[in-house]
Amino acid sequence: MKNKRVFAFSALCVAAAAALGGYLFHAKQRLAAPASAPALVQQPVAPVATVASGRVFFRHTGVDAHYGQLAWREAAGEGGTRFVEQMSCEVVHVSGGRGMCLTADRGVVTTYDAKLFDAATFAVTGSLKLQGIPSRTRMSRDGRLAAYTVFTAGHGYANLDFSTQTQIVDAARGKVVADLESFAITKDGQPFKQQDFNFWGVTFTPDTKGFFATLSSGGRHYLIRGDIASRSARVLHDNVECPSLSPDARRVAYKKRFIVDGRIVWQFHVLDLASGVETPLPEKRNVDDQIEWLDDAHVLYAMTSPDAGASTDVWTVAADGRSEPVPYLRNAYSPAVERAVEGAKATP
Repeated sequence: MKNKRVFAFSALCVAAAAALGGYLFHAKQRLAAPASAPALVQQPVAPVATVASGRVFFRHTGVDAHYGQLAWREAAGEGGTRFVEQMSCEVVHVSGGRGMCLTADRGVVTTYDAKLFDAATFAVTGSLKLQGIPSRTRMSRDGRLAAYTVFTAGHGYANLDFSTQTQIVDAARGKVVADLESFAITKDGQPFKQQDFNFWGVTFTPDTKGFFATLSSGGRHYLIRGDIASRSARVLHDNVECPSLSPDARRVAYKKRFIVDGRIVWQFHVLDLASGVETPLPEKRNVDDQIEWLDDAHVLYAMTSPDAGASTDVWTVAADGRSEPVPYLRNAYSPAVERAVEGAKATP
C-alpha cells in the first residue's frame, strides 16, 4: 500500500485505544467457556430507546480483569453483562448470527487477526491475518459478508502520513472477496482516481449487494456507495466520515468535519439519502467513532470516560436531533446491535 498524506479525524479511534489503553491494560485472558457474570457497574439504558432484537455486543473497557473482552447484554437493559472470556477484541460487530472480532496479540512482535465467530456459541469459524492496526469492522445484515479497515502505515487518522486497507470478506468461507482499492470510482459522472485514496468505515446495504464508505482524497472526505458485484462505487456526498446506514436504509449517520480555532472537530449528522437533507445531532463533544444504530430512532457511539483515560462509555441520542445524549453503557466500546435477518429492503 502506498503512503498518503491526508488530514483526517482524531481522538478516540480504536487504533488509538490499541496503542495507548490496550498496551497499558491488556492482559492475556484464560481460555474458558462463555461465562455469565453480574454487571461490574450500573449501566443505564436510555428509557426511550428500544429494539426488536435481543442483544448489544461490545468491547469491555473497564480497567479490570475483563478489560478488552467481548461482552454482551440485553438491549432492553435486563440482567447483567456477560463476558466471552476466550475472546478479546479491539473492535467488534455482530449481525445475522455471525460476528467479526479484530484482535491484537501483543507478544514480542504484535500481530493482528480478524476472527469470525458464531454469535450463539462464540466458536471461532474463521480467521484472517491483518496487515495493520485494527480500526473498523462491520457485518452485513444477513451475516454473509464482513468488512474491516486497518492502518497499514501510521496508527491513527490524526497522522499526517497514514495508509489504510479496507477489505470485504465472505464470512461463511473466511475469504477476502474484495479490496476497496480495486474499485472503479466515479465522481460527478466521471472516472475519479488519485494516488492518495484512502477508504474506511464500510456499512452494508440490507440486501448485502452494496455498501457505503468514506473515501478520502486531497484533504476531503466523500461518502461513496459501492456495488460489490461490479467492483465500482460513486461519490454521493462531501464531508462524510465513518458512515452508518440506518436499519430502514433511508439515512446515513456520520461525522462531519469543522475547523474551530484552527483545530479539527467533528459533529455527528444524519443524512437523508432521498432528499439530501442533513440533520445535526446535539452531541457537542469531539467524537471519534463509527455510529451504530440502536433502532431507527436512536444511535449509539463511544466517548472517553470522564474518570478513566483508558475507559470508554457508550452514549445514545435521538437520530432526529431533538433530544440530548444520555449514557447507555458504562465501560464499553464498539457497540453492535444484534438484528434479526429480514427481507432485503430497497435503499434510496
